[in-house]
Amino acid sequence: MARKMLSVMLLGGIIMSILSGCGIAKYNVDYNGQKDSFKGAKDSYRAGANVTLYFDLIATDTDYKFYVDGEQINPDYNERKGYIITFTMPEHDITVNYSSSNSMIYQPSDKEATISFDSFDGGGPEYTVKIDDESIVQYTQSSKYSNPNHTEMDGSGYTVNIIFVGIKPGKTTATVEARSPIADNFDAIYDITVDSDLKVTATERERVEKEQ
Repeated sequence: MARKMLSVMLLGGIIMSILSGCGIAKYNVDYNGQKDSFKGAKDSYRAGANVTLYFDLIATDTDYKFYVDGEQINPDYNERKGYIITFTMPEHDITVNYSSSNSMIYQPSDKEATISFDSFDGGGPEYTVKIDDESIVQYTQSSKYSNPNHTEMDGSGYTVNIIFVGIKPGKTTATVEARSPIADNFDAIYDITVDSDLKVTATERERVEKEQ
């Protein structure tokens, strides 16, 4: 008799546990159309559930950011499973999504100042930058061809981009010297200002023509 009573009590406890579990509300997850990108993703979870998602659609030279309900989270990483996103399901509907960007593409900062010049293969101007006070501002220089098949052409045109980056607040002068055996030669003089937030402004003061 005692054994029967104990069995009934255990069975009752199990039933009550199941019923109480069924009473926990589920809430929906909106993946913004990206659900197939997350392995293990479900449409809803019970409040308080520990959720684990896996993201292995990882491209080369690409940075990923993951968001749960608009808040960026830092995922773990496993070479076999990829990024591991974990969180506790709150008592309301949420969104889960990600964004990606090519880390090899230059993303200009609003604190930098960029000036551009034109040139071409086979005698186009070469540009040299001279800064009066390099403790205030520094620069980087790059070229970009307008035609992807430029190596197969003569005289391919390209753009020279000069990007000024602030080091400390202050004012200085930068001179861009353009020299070419067959094109125009000049000195472009710029007033450079770096404010307290290190935002750079480059204003052309004058352009002085030079003889070849």
